Amino acid sequence: MSEVLYQFLNSTGFFWEFLRFALKILITFLLIQIFRMLWRSTFTADTIHLKFIKNVLSALVWVAGVAFSLSSFSQFQDIATAFFAGSGIAAIMIGFAAQESLSNAFNGLFISIFKPFEVGDRVHLVNANITGFIEDLTLRHTTIRTFMNSRIIIPNSVMNKELIENSNFCNPQASAFIDIIITYDSDVAKASEIMAEVLGGHPDFVDTRSAEAIENGTPKVPVFVRALSLHGIEMRASMWTATIANNFAACSDVRKKILAEFALNEVKIAVVNFISPV
Repeated sequence: MSEVLYQFLNSTGFFWEFLRFALKILITFLLIQIFRMLWRSTFTADTIHLKFIKNVLSALVWVAGVAFSLSSFSQFQDIATAFFAGSGIAAIMIGFAAQESLSNAFNGLFISIFKPFEVGDRVHLVNANITGFIEDLTLRHTTIRTFMNSRIIIPNSVMNKELIENSNFCNPQASAFIDIIITYDSDVAKASEIMAEVLGGHPDFVDTRSAEAIENGTPKVPVFVRALSLHGIEMRASMWTATIANNFAACSDVRKKILAEFALNEVKIAVVNFISPV
């Protein structure tokens, strides 16, 4: 047994060198899997900062493992030695050869430190006109999941230059306008009362009034007449929810309920007639 092990470790020739290379790659793979398993058991939170650190450490283990594995071949022993010795010339050559990769890595580091978004945040990239949810941050790129459940892979150097609209930054509460046009012969006061009751009574509605405003009698749901147009009386109220994720469904619910209540109380929705040009 010891003779076979000695032969495995010291024999020359491509066959033995390849066996040692394959074993070292396998060990590197197993170390990565053990590291990820320990990481998941240690850190239950899934923040952008932790994701970036995990990906950096995994990449370093892979690079070190591949360099160590290549040292199995006599042709690559000098490269591996230079890598582990931290050769300045080798570092400069690698730096020039991988400027874009290094740029993405450093930009990813800055994103991780300053955290303009977190995992799960709903973001809109203004310049690229992309909307979706942050899913991952690696050394090279940021992954965004769209509403169609597809993934957009954006290099960190591009992501760091983007104008980012973050719906979850600081305060995750979201608001959307409920705009309705009623006819001039409808009861405006009744329409306002119905809109206020329907919005304020929805289980997902969030009361954003301060304690002082509540004490002063500020309405829970202000309803405004925003315009008197050719089509009718334009009314507006805001639907506030805890997050952007449930705002769309909540707005749909209140619109349906308002339509039903308007029909019961003879409040008429204005019909907008579009005149096509001659």
